[in-house]
Amino acid sequence: MKATSSSLCEVRPVRGTSIWFCMALKIASLSLAFLAIAGCANGPTINLDTKKPLKVDPVKVDLNMRVDVYQHPDATAQKRVATVPTAETEDAQTRLRKRMGEIQVLKNNRLVGESHKGLLEIRNKPPGEFGEYVQRLVDAENKDRVAMMQDIAQKKGLAAEEVQRQQAELARNKAFSGEWIEVPQSDGTFVWKQKGM
Repeated sequence: MKATSSSLCEVRPVRGTSIWFCMALKIASLSLAFLAIAGCANGPTINLDTKKPLKVDPVKVDLNMRVDVYQHPDATAQKRVATVPTAETEDAQTRLRKRMGEIQVLKNNRLVGESHKGLLEIRNKPPGEFGEYVQRLVDAENKDRVAMMQDIAQKKGLAAEEVQRQQAELARNKAFSGEWIEVPQSDGTFVWKQKGM
């Protein structure tokens, strides 16, 4: 063999190396050189731009919160003796709890509202048997509320009117938007309004 090229196989022939092996080695080295040059010159292009700018809306949170603030007596105040609720009071509490769902339906339908005395009052009495049912339900609710208010007045040593005022204020604060409530005016009178309207 003549040494006409700078190939390793042709300059120094190795025993047992075929000419085909040398040719394959040449082609592989030329291919690698070509790929290296072509890859560096014009590599793949990746577009990272977005066609439209991203629009991010802020998170909106609708929060409705009720905060009850209790004033604890100071050290010089007389300590109250805890009293155990009577069976009648416990029964009234149980009936009030069981009736809550029905009363709320009447409030949602704007049939009843919370008066300034802490009692329910019929605003729009439906005709017929349903109207009689609403009347019986309101009477039973008010009977239990009066029993609870009398118990609170007795235990706390307050006048019944003061307990009624406190219960009415609590009911006004707990009422949902659109429910009928009796609102105090500056001249001492009360006006029926739908809460939040």
